[in-house]
Amino acid sequence: MTDLRETVSILVVSCDRYADLWDPFFRSLWEFWPDCPFRVYLLSNELRPQYSNVENIVIGHDSSWSDSLAKALSQLRNEYVFLHLDDLFPYKKIDTEKVLRLFSWAVASGANYLRVNPSPEPDEPVNQEIGRIARGAIYRTSTVLSLWNRNALLNLLDPHESAWEFEVYGSVRSDCYDHFYASKEITVPVINGVIKGKWQRSAVRALRKLGFNPDLSRRPLMGLRETLLFKVKQVRSFLLQCCPSRYRRQIKDFVLRVPYSYASKF
Repeated sequence: MTDLRETVSILVVSCDRYADLWDPFFRSLWEFWPDCPFRVYLLSNELRPQYSNVENIVIGHDSSWSDSLAKALSQLRNEYVFLHLDDLFPYKKIDTEKVLRLFSWAVASGANYLRVNPSPEPDEPVNQEIGRIARGAIYRTSTVLSLWNRNALLNLLDPHESAWEFEVYGSVRSDCYDHFYASKEITVPVINGVIKGKWQRSAVRALRKLGFNPDLSRRPLMGLRETLLFKVKQVRSFLLQCCPSRYRRQIKDFVLRVPYSYASKF
């Protein structure tokens, strides 16, 4: 346990514009993961909030999501870092023993990446809990609830990219790396609270039921049209996942076209 705690840290990726999420996020994190054994760090620009068992990493002005993340990673010394996003709110008890089992396996196996929720699912089984993510897989570098070898992540980051661009184009760059894995089952159940800077209506209702009250005075709700468009995108994503893994990038490239096509970037 001591060795793993020194090897892995948790980084909550955020910025000062999302400071209104920090109170409900950390309340939900500690309620549903009270025995979290790892050091937790919060990435911010200038703000230095005081939360119990949370250390601040202040990086100053940022030019992009990837640039900020790279600056934060350079301040950490752990070999592995678990990325948690500030708008993903835990809502069920997290099984610490399972997390430790997955992380221990990843470290011992020399993994470059382990996604602890199957979003998307792995391509081929490795053991009962973990599968391998094939080269060419879509969203191979999905940042959502992912354990990274810190140096591998730093090497894959492009300081000009947003989080969305990194998940798309970083996946292509990651094809030069092996040892990318994903859990077969959900390990960290979360509510996705914010989409494109606005609260999801269903997320607000769910968080209120749990006793966490989002501050709607500082961040608006998604409109009905925005909610509908988001639901359509979820259906489109589900249909894409039904296609064979090796064809998903080509299909996504065709759907997105320029300027975000894989072909136009590389």
